[in-house]
Amino acid sequence: MKKLGLIALFLLFSIVAFSQKTKDPVEVTVAIEKKIASDIAKEADVLKAKLIKDNDHEYSIEFELDTFRVHRYMQLYINYDWTTAGMRMATYEAAAKYDSLLNKYYKRLMDVLKPEDKKALIAAQKAWLTFRDNERKLIDVIGKDEYSGGGTIQQLIDASEYLDLIEKRTITLFQHYMRATQSY
Repeated sequence: MKKLGLIALFLLFSIVAFSQKTKDPVEVTVAIEKKIASDIAKEADVLKAKLIKDNDHEYSIEFELDTFRVHRYMQLYINYDWTTAGMRMATYEAAAKYDSLLNKYYKRLMDVLKPEDKKALIAAQKAWLTFRDNERKLIDVIGKDEYSGGGTIQQLIDASEYLDLIEKRTITLFQHYMRATQSY
């Protein structure tokens, strides 16, 4: 598992190393945020056209575009600010965006379930939220200098592991939604 986290960080740093557009890191301002959003919108339009051409399912297209926007936001943000603080901020913002998607697909799944079946989803989600909160505490504990060896890299590992938790649950809820609507 530790290797998986290190691989994820290596990929994150690789993205930074090969995609930096400016000589020095730049704090991401509101103007830069708007540029990032504009760039993503253009890229998402191109991706959407490709997915439609490939005859992907309507729900799959939407989910792919949703997740593309989150990952691309993170990449473009880091292109501007590749400091440890910038990468951490981009990762936590991506986690917040995934959390919004998680809520979106949770609500959609709730909408297709019969009233008596909603109880199972509610129970599963409550259990997952408890797991998420406890896992977050464990991530913080393992990130302590006495266990991890310390260093600012631990902040990035913590952020990356938190993002991974939210992303995986979002994907799971979407997959449940697709099965429930027989949209595979």
